[in-house]
Amino acid sequence: MSIVRIIRFAAGLVVAGLIAAAPAHAEIEKFMEHCDGKLCAFFRAPIIIPDGWAEHAEATKELRVQMLLPKGQEFDAAPAKIYVLVRYLKDKDPLAVVTKTAYSDWQTRDKRAKVAKLGEVARANGKPAFIRHQFEAPKLKEQGFETTSLALDTDKDGNTYVVVVCLSSDTREAYKSAEAAYLSILKAY
Repeated sequence: MSIVRIIRFAAGLVVAGLIAAAPAHAEIEKFMEHCDGKLCAFFRAPIIIPDGWAEHAEATKELRVQMLLPKGQEFDAAPAKIYVLVRYLKDKDPLAVVTKTAYSDWQTRDKRAKVAKLGEVARANGKPAFIRHQFEAPKLKEQGFETTSLALDTDKDGNTYVVVVCLSSDTREAYKSAEAAYLSILKAY
């Protein structure tokens, strides 16, 4: 191989590296999957999985959400779970309406539960911030500590979706230990 071809090849690698390193315009991805004998839509958000966490493929497929667990943990034994749910927003409702509907079941799970609005989290892409709420019901054996964050996003065709990112755990300690990873997903989105 001539020196000119080697230089061109190296220059091509540099350009490819620069393109790969440039920030991408990430959007909601749409997939069609077989479920219950028919085709069902599945949507994925362009999240960055935090260090120490991994997507659990089986739970993602079964629950149709992007399910993240601490690395090395099985679903049932994981002390905390982070999941990302994306739903098509057919009626184009404002996020405040979607939020109210999304949180309506919390009080039915435990009448003594505390539901608190938390501060918004700005998104890296400059789109409107995540709206966050915290749910605490220490008497519940499962999912007694949760924070749910909602934001709107679009796909390449301009369709609008609601993105729900939830941190759920059975104990306050597990919740606290996973909180930094959860916030990193929101801030990077």
